[in-house]
Amino acid sequence: MNQAKTHLAELKTMFHSTGQLNVTLEEYQAKLNELLKSTEHLPKDTKEAILKETREVINKGILFTQKQLESTENAFSENKSRNAANLNYAKFF
Repeated sequence: MNQAKTHLAELKTMFHSTGQLNVTLEEYQAKLNELLKSTEHLPKDTKEAILKETREVINKGILFTQKQLESTENAFSENKSRNAANLNYAKFF
């Protein structure tokens, strides 16, 4: 169990407090695989607790990514609308 908790702590350090991943995707995947392997032989209740905590960390990262995508899409949408308005307005000059 100690090894699983160590891997979980290391996985948590890969994320910024906002949920942003601080390492490469390959490093993250390798650490997640190590964590999952280290939980294979744990008692069911301990395994579930560790995996629940892991899920929370991953969900925070997913939420951060979704917010970033939404923000980017909004920026593109606003820029597209602004450009269309400018083109429409420019025909009067």
